[in-house]
Amino acid sequence: MTRRIPILSPNEDLNSKKTIYKSLVEGVSEAIKDDRDKIKICEIKNQNMYVTVEKKDWKESLDKALEFYIYKEEYEECSKIKDLIDKL
Repeated sequence: MTRRIPILSPNEDLNSKKTIYKSLVEGVSEAIKDDRDKIKICEIKNQNMYVTVEKKDWKESLDKALEFYIYKEEYEECSKIKDLIDKL
């Protein structure tokens, strides 16, 4: 299944964190399978721009996502993230 990249407004508030972290986890998972070195996290609405993360930054980004999901007590996501970090 092809991943849907979320579209965010330029002035989106931090409530979109969950959307961004979810896209990050899905993107890294897909990129590991497809052996890519960069992922798109989201598109900026009406700007024709994407927020991307390069492979060298995936671990740090996943660590931040892990902190977020631990705080939210969403441990199933934490498990997925730990598995991805181990694959890097």
